[in-house]
This record gives sequence, C-alpha cells and structure tokens, in this order.
Amino acid sequence: MLSVIAMFRFERGRRQVAAWDFRVGILFDVIYKDISEEDYSRFSEAKVQDNVKAVQEAIMKIRWSCHLLPVKDEVKTLINSLELFRPDVVVNLCEAFFRRSKFEMNVPAVLELLKIPYTGSPPLTLGLCQNKGLTKHILRANGIPTPDYQILDSYKDWKNEVEFPLMVKPLREDASLGIMKKNFVKNNRQLKSRVDYINRRYKQPALVEKYIDRRELNVSILGNEKPKVLPISEIIFEHKKEPKIVDYSAKWLEKSEEYQNTKPVCPAKLSSSVERTVKRTSLKAYKLLGCRDYARVDIRLKNGTPFVLEVNANPDISFDSGFVRSLKAAGISYKKFIREIIFFAVQRSYNTY
Repeated sequence: MLSVIAMFRFERGRRQVAAWDFRVGILFDVIYKDISEEDYSRFSEAKVQDNVKAVQEAIMKIRWSCHLLPVKDEVKTLINSLELFRPDVVVNLCEAFFRRSKFEMNVPAVLELLKIPYTGSPPLTLGLCQNKGLTKHILRANGIPTPDYQILDSYKDWKNEVEFPLMVKPLREDASLGIMKKNFVKNNRQLKSRVDYINRRYKQPALVEKYIDRRELNVSILGNEKPKVLPISEIIFEHKKEPKIVDYSAKWLEKSEEYQNTKPVCPAKLSSSVERTVKRTSLKAYKLLGCRDYARVDIRLKNGTPFVLEVNANPDISFDSGFVRSLKAAGISYKKFIREIIFFAVQRSYNTY
C-alpha cells in the first residue's frame, strides 16, 4: 500500500501524465537485413515497424509527446539518446541488443540505472522467461504442470528419460526463432540431427520437450497487484498432420501454408471449471516469474490439465497480435491499454526513485 506521501506524489504524477507535454519514448530494436534466411530472422522489419506504429499512434491520440528510440549496437548511443530526449517514461518494445535476444534483459537494466520509468517486466524476469529451461525448473518446483523435458548441451547428454515424440527448441530464443516442423522428432536419429543443428547454429543448448498433442491456449494477463486474465485465445490447427505447432512460419509468414492453416479463436470455448483452472495456473506462473504490466502464458490443455509451455514477458503488442486480440475481446481499446501500462510505470517511479 502506498504511503500518504507516495499516494499524493502518484496522483500528481497522473495529472502530469494527462498533460500535453508529457514525454514518452518508444524503445525498440533495429532489425538487420543481413541475418541469414535460415534463421528466418527474429521478426520481419515490417513487423517491428507495425508494433512501433501501433504504440506511436496510441500515444499521439492521448496527445502526449512521442519520440522513437531505436536501439542499435552501442550502449553509449542508447544512453545519449535517452539523455538527449529525457523521456518521462519509456514504452519498452526492445527484444534484443547486440543482435542477440539473450541481451534483451540489459536494456531495462540501463533504464533502471538512469532512473527512467519504463513499461513491462524487469530485467530478472526477462532473463528467466527467455531461458526456457529455467522457466520450467521454476514452474515444476512450484507445482505448475509443464511437459517433461531435458536440456542438452550436446546429444551425448541424452538419457532417454523423456518419451517420444519430442519437440526440440533453442533454449534461449523467443518469437519462435528456430522452431520448425523438422524439430518434431520421433526417434533418436532425428533427435541427434536437430540437437546437433541447434547446438551448432544457435550456439546454445537445446531444450528437448515432450510433445503434447492437445489444444493450444494463449492466456493474456494485464495488471500488477490484482492482475486480470483477459479472454483466453485458442489456436485452431486446420490440418491433421503432426506436429500441430505454432512455428516461425505459422506465427510470422502470412503467405505460408502454416500461417493459413493456423487460426486463432478468442474467446476459446472452455467449460467453466477448465477455464478457472487455466486462469489460476496462468496467474500463478505470471506472479511466480515476476511478470509486470502485461504478459502471455502459452499452454497445452490435456485432459483438463493446463501444461505451461512458456511464459512470455513483454509479448508482441502489434495490432494483429494475440495479446491485442484478447484486449479486443475484453472490450479494452488499444489506446486505453497503452495509457494503462504507462500509468503502471509512472506509479512504480514514485515508489522506487
């Protein structure tokens, strides 16, 4: 609970936020065109621009000053840009630094050192959520169901403790980078091929996970002290072949067969008891990993049990994203959402700095 002084300062801050001269920076990472086609890239350049444009339009509708802050390869450049613009708050859309997603957590760390309020999750949460193995360790230790798994620095570490079929993923990537149909493996020969590829290509361990052939749910959550679960979205796979997964093509390449045969439905048709269980599990994961402001929990639902695949802190919030789909189903405008997460950041600044 806020002290009387803190409450006064925050209310004064809300009035400042409503003023025309409130300065908002939009921080985002630059997409380089020299990434190989084999990587499919983390995002297309157009997708990043769509994300930035959506936030920028919302801020302009609220009549605040807005400044774009692209993040490149120099820490000094980032710091100089922030000091030059001197934003009252930053909307953090950055998902990589030095062209590496593993450095994403360092961007909000810089903002904290500069005492600049920012939206979204803190550095530790971003680091935990990006490391799929650590996320699963924490979930399992706290009684949250997650598919059986093993982390392999090389195929030599494989112990045959997880039943086939399996999904093989890079341990520390997001946006479905490195996820493709051939990562679905049914025997040791296929497993070795994909583990070797991920170890070599992404220079990191492989997460080997039990494949669950059941309904896939995306659970979007908004808020902090009393976070709210938005209407649950389901991914409908309009093909019978395995694997039924949201790989990179299904998520980002609109002209691909995978994208065309992967349809989101929101709200998902769930019984009241299953919906309560899914919400309870998702909220527990959200709080356990320290998510802040907004996040998305990806789930496979099997026999009424929600198995958490990933917790996505600071997920995509472009107009056609799953998170925004749930916002619309909840009757929350994009403008209101952006204003709300900025208020969250301002409130924290009066409690912290």
